[in-house]
Amino acid sequence: MKRVFRWNGWSVGLLMLGIIGGIIGTEARPGYSARGRHLEQLQETQACRRCDLEDADLSGAQLQGVDLRGANLNQANLEGANLEGANLEGAILTQTNLQGANLSRATVVEGQLGQAQLQGANLTQANFNFARLGRANLEGAQLQGAQFLSARLNHVNLAGADLAGTDFRSAVLNGADLQQVRWSQANFQGASLREATLQGSSGFGVNLNRANLVNADLTEVRLSEGRLTGAVAVGAIFADADLSGAALNLGDFQGADLSGANLQGAVLSEILLMGASLRGTNLTYSYLFGANLTAAQLQGTRFSGADLRGVLFRGADLTEADLTDAIIEGADFTDAVLTGATIPQV
Repeated sequence: MKRVFRWNGWSVGLLMLGIIGGIIGTEARPGYSARGRHLEQLQETQACRRCDLEDADLSGAQLQGVDLRGANLNQANLEGANLEGANLEGAILTQTNLQGANLSRATVVEGQLGQAQLQGANLTQANFNFARLGRANLEGAQLQGAQFLSARLNHVNLAGADLAGTDFRSAVLNGADLQQVRWSQANFQGASLREATLQGSSGFGVNLNRANLVNADLTEVRLSEGRLTGAVAVGAIFADADLSGAALNLGDFQGADLSGANLQGAVLSEILLMGASLRGTNLTYSYLFGANLTAAQLQGTRFSGADLRGVLFRGADLTEADLTDAIIEGADFTDAVLTGATIPQV
């Protein structure tokens, strides 16, 4: 039988405890007593470690700074609750309703939030390090400055979320939905984003160094001055993306689709682009020293003013490519298709 605990603002005059900002009214039901005592303890002391509050209705509750470390809030209703600065370290929040809740500056280290509902929640500067949020819904949530170091967020929904300055270092976001996120200065260094969807996301200075982007969809992303040094993006889609001034050096982009992308002034030294598609890509004034573009599709690609020293173009298709004023000393065009291409004399 579901246990219901309601926080009714109208009962303030009855108990005047003042800790929660509303008062708890309980419905006595069979099996209620243990959870009732835990709820009363939380009310009276603002602390209830390892409490059993499963299924509790705490919607709209004022729980700023409470200590709920290790508490069981499985399937509880915390919609619109204020948990600013609360300590939820190790808490169980599986399938919990936290829509529109305020968890700013909360500590949720090693929390269990699988399938939790966090749409529109305020998670600014919260600490979710090592937490598990598989299939959680954070659509439209505010995560500015939050920490998710080594957290597991497989198949999480972050569409439209604000991730400015958020720390996802070494986090796992395989299959995650990050469409239209705002992620300026976000840190995904060493994170795994295999098969993640990032279409239309925008920001500058994003750190994706050594990130795993295998088969990820980054169509039309805005990543100007982004850092992707050592990133693995085999089979990833960057079609029509803005990567101007970005650093992709030492990365593995074999078979990736960068057609129509803007890589003007980007650093791609020693990058692996074998079999990749860069049709119509803007690589003007980019730096590709030692890059491997063997068998790449480079029809209509613009390389004017680029540094192409030592680049491998073996078997690549450079039909109508523009290499005006490019530096091509040591470049290898063996078996390359150069029909209509503009190639400077060495």
